[in-house]
Amino acid sequence: MNIILAEADELHNGHGIFTGPRAAHLRTFLHATPGSTFRIGILNGPCGLATVTAIAANGDVSFTATCNETALAPWYDMILALPRPRSFKRILFQSAAMGVRNIYVVGAKKVEKSYFSMHLLREEEYRPVLIEGLMQAKTTALPTLHIIPKLRDLWEKLPADNGLRFIANPAPREASLPTGQGLPLIAIGPDGGWTDQENEAFAQHGFHPITLGPRPLRTDTAAIALPAILQATYEK
Repeated sequence: MNIILAEADELHNGHGIFTGPRAAHLRTFLHATPGSTFRIGILNGPCGLATVTAIAANGDVSFTATCNETALAPWYDMILALPRPRSFKRILFQSAAMGVRNIYVVGAKKVEKSYFSMHLLREEEYRPVLIEGLMQAKTTALPTLHIIPKLRDLWEKLPADNGLRFIANPAPREASLPTGQGLPLIAIGPDGGWTDQENEAFAQHGFHPITLGPRPLRTDTAAIALPAILQATYEK
């Protein structure tokens, strides 16, 4: 953890107590003692510095915090054809760390319908994974997960500020990046790729092709590699 996140209601006039894994991390990995400091953030809020005031006999860590720094803002949205659970968990963690704002989890022709019954689509399962990614990246803005099993239901749910729309496909590298305003929106297909009909639907809704080259890549590879190459251009 490069920052430890707290819910807003866990702080009272700048004072708080961490229990469980967060307290264990402070004691075990940061070797916290009274007077030592650590980075803290308020989920969906500012970040700052906290000072340990006491460590109880049961391991709970009391602290005071001053959170007056603006955290890094999310800079892109992603459409993700739902992959298998193990890959999905990796993508959630890494995407939160990369700075994703919205993740639109969609069905596609080559997505197994049974995937939409996975436990990881429950908020109590995916939320801790997203928070872990935020703590890795020292930021606080929790991504929003939108679950849309049918691709045809996606279009009306996309925000108006996605003026830069990309769809990933294996292809030669001639495709150029479009110019425009707003947050980039990146559509990542299933391991088997988007079908011709799905590609046409994306094109009709303003998506430009983007590629990492002619090699077909797994979803969890493309979901990290594409934001990485776009980050220098589009992150504000």
